[in-house]
Amino acid sequence: MAENDLRLAATAVLLRDTEQGLQVLLLRRNAKLAFAGGAWVFPGGAIDQPELSEAANERQAAKNAAVREVEEECGLLLDADDLVHFCNWTTPEGESRRFATWFFVAEAQHRSADVVIDDGEIHEFQWIAPQQALDLHGLGELNMMPPTVLSMRLIRHYQTASEACAKLALRQAYEVTPRICKHEGHVVCLYPGDSGYESLNSKLDGPMHRTLFSRAGTQYIHSGDDVKVAPMDRP
Repeated sequence: MAENDLRLAATAVLLRDTEQGLQVLLLRRNAKLAFAGGAWVFPGGAIDQPELSEAANERQAAKNAAVREVEEECGLLLDADDLVHFCNWTTPEGESRRFATWFFVAEAQHRSADVVIDDGEIHEFQWIAPQQALDLHGLGELNMMPPTVLSMRLIRHYQTASEACAKLALRQAYEVTPRICKHEGHVVCLYPGDSGYESLNSKLDGPMHRTLFSRAGTQYIHSGDDVKVAPMDRP
């Protein structure tokens, strides 16, 4: 496989209800890993060829892969039928490792004691409220990549795991391949609908749909109806 070829992948956002409110499971990747080392992520990974060959379609293969990856990475058992598809993220062009990833959400009313990590690829886990994760990320204390941040920003609007799954099942799933460039000395991810997306020029006037990365943290910008693409962080 060529270095920049896409690999299909699947991720599961696991939710549980607690007395403190809705929580999401995050896993911390080994800092020595080449891809997303040290980042806090949702469980997931590449779809295996047998899963693609045996499934009726790519969506079902992605569900089966998500179930397998969840069991391998944190020891939890899921039913593929319970997974709700809500978005797809594709790694930007130019990256050495590129994935086209299906994102699913599911109820997983497990205790922390049920989670078993291998201490190899995954070094730590935590159940955390979406807003708390975003607050810690803003302080530089929780390393999350844009797909994780945007998913947290969306899920924070729901009060329970069942509500999140039910409403995300009705929401139009979005697909995005960010395009990376510089803006005033800072890295910016441009998304579909941004005036500079096609030309990779963040300085063009017009609709803004992007994520900015600076010392002030990660800032998601959606300028409104002019974008012609729905915000990724709202129900």
